[in-house]
Amino acid sequence: MDLRLGWLAASIWISTAVTIAIESRLNPVWVAVWLSVAALAAKFLSKHFRDSKFDFITIAKFTALGILAGVIIATIRVMPIITGPINEASNKSQVVQGLAVVASDPVTSIRRNSLDWSAAEQLRVALTLSQVSIHGKNYKLRLPVTAFASQPSTIKLISNLVPGQEIAVVGKLMPAMPGRATAANLILTQAPTLVGGAPRYQRMASKLRKGLHEALEGTSTQARGLVPGLALGDSSKLEPELSAAMKAAGLTHLIAVSGTNVTLLIVVVLTLLRRSTMPRSYRYVIAGVALAAFVVVVRPQPSVLRATAMGLVALFAGYSGSKKSPLPALCLAVIALVVIDPWLAISYGFALSVAATFGLLLWAKKLFVYLDSRVIKQVPAWVLETLTVTICAQAAVFPLLIALGSPISLVSIPANMIAVPLAGPTMLAGVLAAMLAPVSMPMAHLVAVLAAVPADVIAWVAVNAGTVQWLTVPWPHGLLGVTLALALILNSFLVARKWRSLEVAKQNLVLSILIPALSLIWIAPTISLSNWPSGDWVMVACDVGQGDAAVIKVGDNSGVVIDVGGDSALIDGCLKRLHIKKIPMLLLTHFHADHVGGLEGALRGREVGQIRISPLADPPETTQFVKTTLSRLGMTSEVMTYPEHFRIAEVDFQCVWPSRLILGEGSDPNNASVALLVTTHGRRILMTGDIEPPAQNAIMQQLGTIQVDVIKIAHHGSRNQSEPFAAWVHAPVALISVGAANDYGHPAPETVSLYEMTGSKVFRTDLQGDLAVLVSGNQVRVATNK
Repeated sequence: MDLRLGWLAASIWISTAVTIAIESRLNPVWVAVWLSVAALAAKFLSKHFRDSKFDFITIAKFTALGILAGVIIATIRVMPIITGPINEASNKSQVVQGLAVVASDPVTSIRRNSLDWSAAEQLRVALTLSQVSIHGKNYKLRLPVTAFASQPSTIKLISNLVPGQEIAVVGKLMPAMPGRATAANLILTQAPTLVGGAPRYQRMASKLRKGLHEALEGTSTQARGLVPGLALGDSSKLEPELSAAMKAAGLTHLIAVSGTNVTLLIVVVLTLLRRSTMPRSYRYVIAGVALAAFVVVVRPQPSVLRATAMGLVALFAGYSGSKKSPLPALCLAVIALVVIDPWLAISYGFALSVAATFGLLLWAKKLFVYLDSRVIKQVPAWVLETLTVTICAQAAVFPLLIALGSPISLVSIPANMIAVPLAGPTMLAGVLAAMLAPVSMPMAHLVAVLAAVPADVIAWVAVNAGTVQWLTVPWPHGLLGVTLALALILNSFLVARKWRSLEVAKQNLVLSILIPALSLIWIAPTISLSNWPSGDWVMVACDVGQGDAAVIKVGDNSGVVIDVGGDSALIDGCLKRLHIKKIPMLLLTHFHADHVGGLEGALRGREVGQIRISPLADPPETTQFVKTTLSRLGMTSEVMTYPEHFRIAEVDFQCVWPSRLILGEGSDPNNASVALLVTTHGRRILMTGDIEPPAQNAIMQQLGTIQVDVIKIAHHGSRNQSEPFAAWVHAPVALISVGAANDYGHPAPETVSLYEMTGSKVFRTDLQGDLAVLVSGNQVRVATNK
């Protein structure tokens, strides 16, 4: 195979990605540095390998061409976004008015307040600004923005918009996240007014999408979410629980428009036309028309174009009678897509699509032949094909999944083998129901009911496969995990190619190395070579982002957990780093989401004793969340109040608050936080939850003179602190559990200064990660893992 096109595609891709990443942060110096390094590298390669049999000169030329093309493509598209009047206005949060064209279907989501989880609808929609007025000055342009609305009346109006419609908008511009294909975020302050209608094909597509949802009325909630996702890539009705189950089972590629959907569509169309007498070329023309119609219905968004290109490449490999490698077609698709939409170069979805397609083109045919020659003939060919496709695609995207931090589970192989064959009928019936809906809703409903049957089976597979934990591979994440994944794939590929030519002794040697290595990954040894935290740690404030979570050590692999943060994965990760397997008591100081949201992560796979809670069941949403979670797990909770006193192993716990409820003097839930005075190894640690000055002053009056060695500063170091309380505590060590770059301004500089002035050495999780308190003799030290 000619590799020159591959070098060109890879260099354009990488060059575009790097240029976007650099230019989006407005650092032209780094662009010059990067170009200089690339030029020097190309010159070195061309000089060093001039006499080599391998044509490095040609490769260097194609690489240089790709780098230059990538820089030009990215710069042309990025510079209008990061410069100009829209960028300036967004940096100043200015209110603007103008005209825009709707570029996507509106998406409504539930936004939860970070403190009380109170539900509020939020709508977002992609727009293309065509005209804008800033401080009376008019600009004509064509820039993408993302509009947000939170007012119920505005949401109701925008939810009916169709791509292609022109609207007049008024809103406040805010900076968009760097590296995104959007010039700014537009917070709508008024409901938009319709100026121009959408093209006929867009109106027809919206009618078909709505018709499918209507046709599915009366079917199960799983079917109402899955069928539109499988047929049209519309997952708006998919429940979060089922979406999470699909992700855990490795089936998310079925509910978003991907190469799988495109391939399924064309395979179904060609299969239906296979027995017809029309020429083969006509069948492919009809399949192309069907694909074009499908793209119109699901909207020609960048992700859809990406999926279409990848699906066509994979299909070319399967249906082409040519013996030539289809990889050049993949390279051309990559080049074309990056030119059309440069932001695909920094998209994980694009990388996953390319990697999966590459894996299928490279390995699928060989693996199928290998399995077919060794499996009994009673096994149908479609079973082997499904198994082959699943294994090849999963292996190819393995390093990317590790980089994304996704769980790696072998359950995705049997789950895909069952679900993928069912996806074809579901998709076909769903598309047919959508087409019948404008003509005859009863017929559309009948077909939709037929589509719901395999969809329900897919949902059942996802829900049950997602609960199979023993097939999850505990692969390390981060750079180490990606490196190991790449090494495993590369070595497996090399060994597979040379396996037959190896002597039996060498085959046995490979197996004797491979099997123990995989066993050690699967059943990870509990021994840790890390020196953090050392064996003399007594308490750790976990880095759980903008939240609170701490562990008091009460024995080997055993600790009392005080609050669990707002993210299950973060508290689970902290407890794993501390090798905590037993939790004699778990205390939820109060019911704000940033203290209780990670509850399931703390309970996962651990032996838990008592669950203790604040006496004030407020806010109601998060209180109900805790009750529901505990009820599902068969657990109960009890209230803790002053002056309860108990001892676990050699550690003494004294509840010092609440002795009463303070209402109407600040945040009621905060002032109802359970505060503990912990004595361990002769040292005292004061855990304060989120108590505010009224509760702080009450504790001070209640306890009188006291000596504290470590204090967990209340409420993430907010400015709402009692100065007399800080002076009364007078702790040598003060810890603040807080998230980096949070929206609340925590910790307040005046709070940090307050405790420093009282003689405390202040440590923060946002800057230093997990904070471990160590007691050695008469010394109290703090170790960090950042």
